[in-house]
Amino acid sequence: MTALRKVLVVDDDPVVRKSFDRVLSGKGYAVITAESGEEALHKLDEEKYDIVYSDVRMPGMSGLEVAENVKARRPWTPVVIITGYGTEAAEARARAAGVSSFLHKPLSSRDDRRQHPRCSGGDRRSSRSGGFAGCG
Repeated sequence: MTALRKVLVVDDDPVVRKSFDRVLSGKGYAVITAESGEEALHKLDEEKYDIVYSDVRMPGMSGLEVAENVKARRPWTPVVIITGYGTEAAEARARAAGVSSFLHKPLSSRDDRRQHPRCSGGDRRSSRSGGFAGCG
């Protein structure tokens, strides 16, 4: 029996968290959600995750700060930034922090394998296709 891949989804919007949970759990992932960066970092201290998805704009800690903290604690963990407010400056900062990829809102539930760093070979180009990431 193989273990489910664990995905941490960080977003202050409960609809987005539920959507990720529904889509990714349907693809066989164990989805854990956090509504803030602080909660995400607490969960990251307790468990290992195969990938972290984080909204960029949240109250308190931003998604970029989440990415920087994830990479400082677990540099091998891919981080994907979810944004509806992408700017070149924010994407440059995210790349410098080691962000693997970007998802641009609005998101769709179609399987877009290019979004997942482990499917795309770590391609760090920004993707504007709007699909959820998923391998398999």
